Amino acid sequence: MEAEPTWSGAPCREPLDRRPGWRWLVAAAAAWVAAVHATLWWLDRVPVLRTLWGDERTYLGSALDLLAGDPGWWPEPLWPPLYPQLLAGLIWLGKGSLTPVVLFQTGLLAVAAVVLGDLVRRLTGSTAAAVAVASVALGYPPLASFCHYLWPEVVHLFLFVALLWLLAVRGDRPAWCAVAGVALGLALLGKSLLLPFVPVLLVVAVWGMKPLRAAVRVAVVAGLAAATMAPTLAANARRTGGPGLVGSSTFNLWVGLNDVGRESFRHDVVWPEFQAWVASADSHAARDRILRERIRELVRTRGLAAVVREQLSRQYYRLFDAGCYLTDQLPGGAAQLQAGAGYLGAGPRLGRLVRTATVVSILGLYLAATAGLALGGCRGNRWVRVLVVFLVYNLLLFLWLHVKTRYRIQMLPAAFVGVGCLVAWFETGWHPRPSARRIAGATVIGGLLLWLALA
Repeated sequence: MEAEPTWSGAPCREPLDRRPGWRWLVAAAAAWVAAVHATLWWLDRVPVLRTLWGDERTYLGSALDLLAGDPGWWPEPLWPPLYPQLLAGLIWLGKGSLTPVVLFQTGLLAVAAVVLGDLVRRLTGSTAAAVAVASVALGYPPLASFCHYLWPEVVHLFLFVALLWLLAVRGDRPAWCAVAGVALGLALLGKSLLLPFVPVLLVVAVWGMKPLRAAVRVAVVAGLAAATMAPTLAANARRTGGPGLVGSSTFNLWVGLNDVGRESFRHDVVWPEFQAWVASADSHAARDRILRERIRELVRTRGLAAVVREQLSRQYYRLFDAGCYLTDQLPGGAAQLQAGAGYLGAGPRLGRLVRTATVVSILGLYLAATAGLALGGCRGNRWVRVLVVFLVYNLLLFLWLHVKTRYRIQMLPAAFVGVGCLVAWFETGWHPRPSARRIAGATVIGGLLLWLALA
């Protein structure tokens, strides 16, 4: 079930990939990607090894405990178990070195970039759009930097992109649906926030099929996903007293309602709240019950309208801030100022250069993705619409849940597809022409994103 381009309009006389300057553009994109990854590798290792920061230490500690045979290696269900298990295997292969982790995650990002590019080619019919998306995905500094970090962002992004491709391109074939089920199960073991959106993905994947055919495909995906997650679900049930992937939603909601300020690490309340949460009861289930009651009391005391106003005053500023975990670890960033972590060997001149390039790439992606999704001709494709709905879903979640800039990593596939739509639209000679209302809407959204990033 291959997705087909859904727009119409006068194509340009010659596709971008056949124009004289095309090879130079591809060479420039390849040089940019190489420069980004070389700089990140140098920052991470050459002056001095980067000092781990925040949850990286938790994930690494869990992986080392698992390798040592400690039955308590999974300290709390707040952290999904997949990534520590993966880390343990890679560290074992590297005989204690983290280099295999970096290489593996870089390889995953490269594959995800190629797969996403292929999906965009099928959606738009444009080779130029596919190459642009793959280049942007692989060379986007805030994302590429996570190849060097011990967070599950790249692994989850790869699994999500693979799931999208499998459902959009091979969703009518039971064998590929089985692969999609495994990818879905692993993705949920990495990050469970995708779970409420899964029905949307499955419905769109089988849309237009005969009922029995559609039911079989959905059952295969759901069944293989459940089988993939079954051991973890059973272990979690024994630990928490109830079914579920991880028990972080209540804690993240409580922290989100108590976040302070418009920057992720200026007034961080996570660690004090975590300590209070651990001390509140002896079991995870009891802690969650106590916290749910505190959340209800907070909303009753403040009033729902006041709570919404408070959330709007900070959450989206935190989510779309022009900084990221890369800039936070450069000289002058939160990691160094508050925790003595990050790129401690980076000089101020290189730090300013990397920070500037990163901020410009973030702002550029905001504008290009907005223009592509709002104005590009492939906006009518159902899978593009699904990705727009996925963005809205994330925005609704992060109005309430605890927000840091790395949580927008999971939204990047939608943004990259927007870039592809923009390139394909340019290739058709800006056809179809957007309405004045659509142009105004794109302008307002783009301006709002810039305001949230820089305010």
